Amino acid sequence: MKKIDIAISTWQEIMALESARPWSVKLNSGEMKLCHYKGFLLETYHNTAKNPQLQAFATMFFKNISHSITKKFFLHASSEVTHETLAFKDLVILGVPEEIIKNSRPLATTRALSAVAIHNLMFESPIKYLGYLFHLEYTPMVNGKKIVTMLKSLGIPDQALSFLEEHMHADPAHVKMLSDYMEDLVKTEDDITELKVGIRDFVVLHNRMLEEAFENGEKLFS
Repeated sequence: MKKIDIAISTWQEIMALESARPWSVKLNSGEMKLCHYKGFLLETYHNTAKNPQLQAFATMFFKNISHSITKKFFLHASSEVTHETLAFKDLVILGVPEEIIKNSRPLATTRALSAVAIHNLMFESPIKYLGYLFHLEYTPMVNGKKIVTMLKSLGIPDQALSFLEEHMHADPAHVKMLSDYMEDLVKTEDDITELKVGIRDFVVLHNRMLEEAFENGEKLFS
């Protein structure tokens, strides 16, 4: 069984469990409002700002990483540069003043998402970091079209969907890269366990980030 198939199966299991949470039920019922989307964009702006640097940093912690995979990591990371500006632009188009965005600070769960990724790289297992990358790349590929359709039904213009649209189109290629990473770096049964744990942890952490982002969106933008 290919490692990417193990990752997909694990992701599906955890997402199914998460679907029972109140915010997931709301979203799956089409209850997202403009304020929730703005809250999502604001935290995504913060989360994505340092992701390219984090991905480059990660290469230092994998044992026996090949030159070809190192090169792919850096190409992948470079393609993520400036993605936070897409979220920024979407917010501005939706009427959020630039100074509000620039002067905002990431919420606790947004900081925790990146902090756990760094902790895993430095103190536990870099394989878990692949779970972070996989969740962030695979989720838009699978759910992006449904979410964009829902947002368009709220009257949100195409111009304010640039972040999601970019990831819908770019992430299939990135998931293919992740398949290559996993085949090269996930070698043992212990590695497979670490990959599964990483996916579980980051599905949960990212969903908590989204929940807090939606609640914050209601406070700031309702």
